[in-house]
Amino acid sequence: MNQARRTGFSSVITRHDGATVVNLAGELDIATAADLRQALTDAVSGDEPPRVVIHLEGVDFCDSTGLSVLISVLNGAEAAGGRVLLSGVRARMTRLFTMTGLTKRFEIRDTADDAVQELLGG
Repeated sequence: MNQARRTGFSSVITRHDGATVVNLAGELDIATAADLRQALTDAVSGDEPPRVVIHLEGVDFCDSTGLSVLISVLNGAEAAGGRVLLSGVRARMTRLFTMTGLTKRFEIRDTADDAVQELLGG
C-alpha cells in the first residue's frame, strides 16, 4: 500500500492474470498528485499491453490536478495499446466526469470485478 504523507490518500495495487486493479482512497489533488501518478504508473507498467482498472469508490475528492493525472495515465496506456477502465465511481465523481466531458473519454463500470472481466475478454 502506498500512503501519501500528511494527506488522505492511499493506493492498493492488485495484479490479476493479465489485468491490474488499483484501489484508490482519499483525495486526488495537487498534494497527492505525485503519489497518485507513481501508483498508476506502476500499475500501467505491469502488463503488456496495459490493462488497468482504477477503482474510485474510496475517493472523497478530486480536483483538476487529479483529473489530469487520470487522463495522462489513460493516454499512456492507450498509446501502448492498452486500456484503462474506471469502477466504483460514486455520484460526486460521476458529476465531475459528466461536467468535464470525461464520460466520453473514460470507460466506467459498476464494479472492479465487472471491469476486470471485460478487460480479460469475459
